[in-house]
Amino acid sequence: MTHYLKVFSLIILILFSKNVLAYSENILTTRALVSSDEQAILSSEIDGRIIEIPLKMGQKFSKGETLIAFDCNLLEAQHQAVEASLNSAQITLKSNVELAQMRSIGIYEVELAQAAVDRAEAELLISSLNIKRCSIKAPYNGQVANVFVKSFESIDRQQPLIEIIGTGILEARLMVPSKWMNWMEVGLPISILIDETNQSYAARIEAIGANIDPVSQTIDLRAKFIMKHDELLPGMSGTVTFE
Repeated sequence: MTHYLKVFSLIILILFSKNVLAYSENILTTRALVSSDEQAILSSEIDGRIIEIPLKMGQKFSKGETLIAFDCNLLEAQHQAVEASLNSAQITLKSNVELAQMRSIGIYEVELAQAAVDRAEAELLISSLNIKRCSIKAPYNGQVANVFVKSFESIDRQQPLIEIIGTGILEARLMVPSKWMNWMEVGLPISILIDETNQSYAARIEAIGANIDPVSQTIDLRAKFIMKHDELLPGMSGTVTFE
């Protein structure tokens, strides 16, 4: 009887081992890198001198909040001069229209006066746009990743000033074998075990790459976490599990 029990136990153990092996073969893994689609290095559109940097590295901000402010006294003075030129051109146009109605001047003078008004309005629009460039506003809710300049420094146009990262739901970039394409699809749920936190997070495939790398025979995928997790940061990495 004992012999039959040992044989039966051995058979059960073999069957169990085969089931575990089959199950493990259905679990596929790959590596992923956490990223954000709201990440940018902002630069200035004008030459100028910085007068204020309200936020430092690591601090959070809201959309529309001032990140960097410039000294715009010269641009504001130029704006006032353009406004005065527009006012003068409008007065001249009004006078010429009245004179033309009395046939004291011809239509040509009226057209020239109108052209002067149009030019002054265009200059005023340009001046207004430059005034708006006197400060850099946050394009979305986020956090300061790095600041490359200091207050009272004079900067050049297109010079990198500040790096920001959005605080919305993060993404993950991963690469998988191209042969997985026969079952891979947008919306597929996945689990990502992040190395830095040692926790698993639910995500889903958001997009599949448009081409396959002919050398490595892999394709890029983009996944998005289901929820927002404050402890996750761009640059973290982890293991993705497909079941």
